[in-house]
Amino acid sequence: MPKTYNMIWVHIVFRTKESKPCLSWEIRNAVCDFIKKEGNRRGFFVDTVNGVRDHLHVLLRIRTTQTVADAVNWIKGASSRWLNLQYNWKYGFEWQEGYGVFSVSIDDIKKVRAYIYNQEKHHKSKTCIPQFEETESRTQPTELP
Repeated sequence: MPKTYNMIWVHIVFRTKESKPCLSWEIRNAVCDFIKKEGNRRGFFVDTVNGVRDHLHVLLRIRTTQTVADAVNWIKGASSRWLNLQYNWKYGFEWQEGYGVFSVSIDDIKKVRAYIYNQEKHHKSKTCIPQFEETESRTQPTELP
């Protein structure tokens, strides 16, 4: 069977439940490392993971046999289970329902990688790209004719 070539890159954003700022620097680094290592071990190509106290960004390349929903469900589910095992939160840890996802062209991978890597800097200096911080639609989708 011939091999299939693909470059399906996506930028995913998801928030902590109720946008609680519970991801300290130490916890954030640990969960980002977990997502990258375990995601790659499970067959998702997790390129870059970073965020701030209340949300994470992931740059991910998916295979043609994978869906964005499968990748996000695994990332959010596995990381919340791992966080609850590693840290003893009084009420447990949860990610907010939903997520933002953006397709990334090959020409923009370096820019998106840098944007994700520099999350703290962007949030401190207010140079965030608003669309890349969204985790839910603010408008109704356009209907097709």
